[in-house]
Amino acid sequence: MGKTTRTELTTSQHGQINYMTNDDNLIKIDEIAEGHQVIVMCGVSGSGKTFLARRLVGKGFLRLSSDEIIWNRYGDRFPGIDPETRKAAFIWAADEIDSSLASLIRKGERVVVDSTMCKTVRRSAIRAVCAECGVKPLFMYLKTPLATLIERLDRRKGDGPDDQIVSRQEVCAFHAGFQPPGEEETDVITLES
Repeated sequence: MGKTTRTELTTSQHGQINYMTNDDNLIKIDEIAEGHQVIVMCGVSGSGKTFLARRLVGKGFLRLSSDEIIWNRYGDRFPGIDPETRKAAFIWAADEIDSSLASLIRKGERVVVDSTMCKTVRRSAIRAVCAECGVKPLFMYLKTPLATLIERLDRRKGDGPDDQIVSRQEVCAFHAGFQPPGEEETDVITLES
């Protein structure tokens, strides 16, 4: 694919795209996704990645979720695991995503990757996997204010992989350490919530 398609999305009075409650914006996001084999969600926990990824599943995409991969191995014990084991789990989940993504692309499947993609190096790794398979991914960066993330994550109960508990301290650290896509990353659309 050539350049990423830029589409005007309806904004709120504060200039933010409210994709979660604005049907016109969701339809435009669906239209953008339609032209791609691989969509990669990008954003801090609580930004709405899974919400959009599930919507794309309804449009024929298969979902690869790092949260699901980790939950299947650790369940609700994960938040209490020591930091070194957690780091190793994130690396293992990334490797699982990469190998599954390559396999699904080669089978001709449409895939949505539901993971934070919090570091430039991680996004580059996904691009490399896609490039090896002859596909250019589209990243959807869900830019979300910290206060909104905290509000959403405070409602979680720990009832499954898509409802994992993230403490305020963790979300503040994730938000501070997140590397937003740079201007050189031309395969990214930014959605603000």
